[in-house]
Amino acid sequence: MERISRRQYFGGLGSAAAAAGGLLAAACGGPGGQVAPAKQAGCTASLDLLIPWAPETTMESALQQVTRAFAEKRPGCKVTVVPVPGGGELQQKATTMVAAGTPPGLTSLPPSWTTTFATDRIIRSVDDLFKRDRLRLEDFPPALQRPMSYDNKLWYMSFNANADFVLHWNKKHFREVGLDPEKGPATIAELDDAIKRLTREQGGELKRLGSWAWNFYGHGNTIQAWGYAHGGAFYDEKNDQMTFSSPKIMEAVEWYTGWARRVGDARAKALSGQALPGGTHFFATGNFSIHVLTSTGLFGVQKYDPSLEIGAGPFPGKSRDLAGTVTIGGWGVGAAADNSQREAAWEFMKYVGVDPEGTTSLVRLGGALPAYLPSPGLEVAAKDPNTKPYVDAIRRAKGVQLGYFAPVGLNLAPIQDVIDGKMSAKEALEGIDRDVNVRIKELKLKPR
Repeated sequence: MERISRRQYFGGLGSAAAAAGGLLAAACGGPGGQVAPAKQAGCTASLDLLIPWAPETTMESALQQVTRAFAEKRPGCKVTVVPVPGGGELQQKATTMVAAGTPPGLTSLPPSWTTTFATDRIIRSVDDLFKRDRLRLEDFPPALQRPMSYDNKLWYMSFNANADFVLHWNKKHFREVGLDPEKGPATIAELDDAIKRLTREQGGELKRLGSWAWNFYGHGNTIQAWGYAHGGAFYDEKNDQMTFSSPKIMEAVEWYTGWARRVGDARAKALSGQALPGGTHFFATGNFSIHVLTSTGLFGVQKYDPSLEIGAGPFPGKSRDLAGTVTIGGWGVGAAADNSQREAAWEFMKYVGVDPEGTTSLVRLGGALPAYLPSPGLEVAAKDPNTKPYVDAIRRAKGVQLGYFAPVGLNLAPIQDVIDGKMSAKEALEGIDRDVNVRIKELKLKPR
């Protein structure tokens, strides 16, 4: 089989995505932001929807309600929510079901999985349906246009767009140490100062941590957030390789793992305590002063403790011009259905991805923000001062998730070794580069 370079796939997609948006608009002639009614005979199918959230969590409960509302207006159609907690487990289940010839119909996926799921045929392109119903790529943020239109085909619809990241802080803690409760740190230097002032110890025991800056939803999200905030890049398009060991990424890792060693990773974990009900984020404990939250995470924290005064604002940067740097993550839904169920799968994808009722319901029920920019759900979210920063970030986001450029998975375990003092950041990042680039080189992407 002829090997197609990743540069052919990834290198030109920035301009290809913009071109695709224009082509879709020109070919379909749909008015800006309006969803044309689907030309189909109606929904008559029973579909499973794989999701990464455990039962009775905020998002699982929201999706249960949304799928019921979807089915009530389509009596012949049923969508069953199937929780598969954990990203790796969901990937494995979707892969196994498709390989066995029993696809789930619908599966959740983050933007960074598009290359893998599309290449391995876990999901099927819905490009023809997207065009038929006069949807436009430019009605989605630039940060999502690229993964959505991988290989110049439309693959999924986002139903839970998360700005990676918006910063949150405990206003009460800020007031206690003389910081402005209405303003978060804009630079790394300001964050350093705030962490020192906010952290509390007693008898060698950590009582409050200014920021668990080395644990933003795992190593992948953490290195991505701080790497971009330091002005770094993870992919060298000219040489077609990942660049974790580039100077600015290395500077970022040395900075946040430095805080881990000073504070003590084990002490931070102990401070987070036992898991809170419903998968509520540990920020709700009141033991952490500054952290990042997804929009659904914020929703859960506010539900758990409505009295908590929470500030929200742009993510800090190495310099002020880098403050507010953001990518878009979250979750979308793709069609794994066979031909007999494809229209039904697409109907649900549209309902949670672009439909005014479906997208707004997810905002109200779970704090999940739509990526579809004309959605009234974004206007609803923008009325809340705590979620408005997410809306603003989604609208300006341009950075693509680093996993999109590495469809072989990333082994970031060496970062933990840096935190634990077992190796230097330089050793860890050079090792990550060697590992991922060798595996990417061995990967033979299929011609499409």
